[in-house]
Amino acid sequence: MSFLNSQNFKIFAIVIALLVVVGTAITFWPKPTTGPLIGDAHYHVDFKVYLNGEQFNFSQTKYMSTNRSKLSNFVHLHDGDGEIIHKHISEATLGEFFTSLNMSFNSTCFVTDMKSVFCNSGDKQLKFFVNGIKRNEYGDYDFQDLDRILITFDNDSEIALTQQLNSVTDKACIQSNKCPERGVPTDESSCATGSDCIA
Repeated sequence: MSFLNSQNFKIFAIVIALLVVVGTAITFWPKPTTGPLIGDAHYHVDFKVYLNGEQFNFSQTKYMSTNRSKLSNFVHLHDGDGEIIHKHISEATLGEFFTSLNMSFNSTCFVTDMKSVFCNSGDKQLKFFVNGIKRNEYGDYDFQDLDRILITFDNDSEIALTQQLNSVTDKACIQSNKCPERGVPTDESSCATGSDCIA
């Protein structure tokens, strides 16, 4: 009697079909968003936030991503530098960055992680600039390599606004290795492999 009789053939066909289904499911199963840094981009952006004329301090330890405190794999701060955002996936927005810090940012309000609220009212307005140009995307902005971003809330005079715009650094080019004459990028491999970033 042949091994591939009618009953055995049916079992064999079912096993093959199950293997195909399982293989397809594994291939298309959503990838985890935690763990080592993965992504299709590696951008660096200079930014500053002024609230009522005071620069917000993003250099605090609680805003830094490390292995023990992984705030976001894809858009974060590290190495104790609160003036450069690191972006490791395309289409990550400013809103996503601030959400990772337990903050929110949209066209009407900036809310800190301590729940201090800065919303448009009267003569105080939230303004958003990219490379010195006023923009209206706010939290929806998909920031790009070497952008210089300013977020400000106040009834700023032109002089104060110019000072704030000029205070946004241009150090991101060092991290992106676009201005090697100015220095060597810090080692980001520690952040990418899951061990602690230097803080």
